[in-house]
Amino acid sequence: MSVNPFRRTTSANKCDAENVMPHPISKYADPIIKVPVLLQEVSLQIPMHAEIEFPEGEEVLEIKTIKKRTYLTQCRLLNRAVHKGVRPCDYKAKLFISGFVRKNIQYAANPSVDDAGEILSTLRSLTVEVPFDCVAEVDGFLNLPVGPYTDFRDEFGYLISQQLPNGRDFARKDRLEGTDLSQFHQTSTEYFNELPFCELVRADIIEFDESLNRNPFAEDNEFVVGEGTFTRMSEKMVLDLRLKLLQLQQVRVNSIGAHYDDHKE
Repeated sequence: MSVNPFRRTTSANKCDAENVMPHPISKYADPIIKVPVLLQEVSLQIPMHAEIEFPEGEEVLEIKTIKKRTYLTQCRLLNRAVHKGVRPCDYKAKLFISGFVRKNIQYAANPSVDDAGEILSTLRSLTVEVPFDCVAEVDGFLNLPVGPYTDFRDEFGYLISQQLPNGRDFARKDRLEGTDLSQFHQTSTEYFNELPFCELVRADIIEFDESLNRNPFAEDNEFVVGEGTFTRMSEKMVLDLRLKLLQLQQVRVNSIGAHYDDHKE
């Protein structure tokens, strides 16, 4: 099936735009909405060290470039329930972070020297994931988290009255008073807390890479000086990670303008 493109119109690709004042639809002056609330914005510094081995049979002449992307696999705020009277600036909690840095390494491999003394090589790439994890303390919050509220259970029973067994040292008028052991009664309460979550804001990486087993080659070639190949490299990185801690909370907001129904024509 083929599709013929439309012909370009005679429009000058320009149109007019006019700002329109939005009108709230809610009938209430100060509605309550459920939105992500910023608990805190934190900056983490994570040192990393990894050794990378290139594929078998590939000897690396030099690294051309390394493209990096940072990913989080887990961001969990482990906090206790907030007691009444606690100020946000005095509240503390632990933040568990896990993730990896995806690195695409482009390099010149398997070099050879031609008769003119020029070095020929092929351009290859290797993609690796360098993991990281850490636990940091968040000292002070902009807004307090809600919860977590703990579940609880309570037991209750019913009074029963029954005769005492014969053959025991009980008076005939005595009776056994208490709860029925053959029945079990319980009330339970379960809370569905909103889990705090993270949003990445920025990732800065400074790294130091060096070869581990570099060997010189073509020592008998007068045109090649200081060249060599390696198959393993060590990299040291410092990852500065900035992220937002958020939680869905119910917030009362001020409404602006008149109600939508007042502007119906």
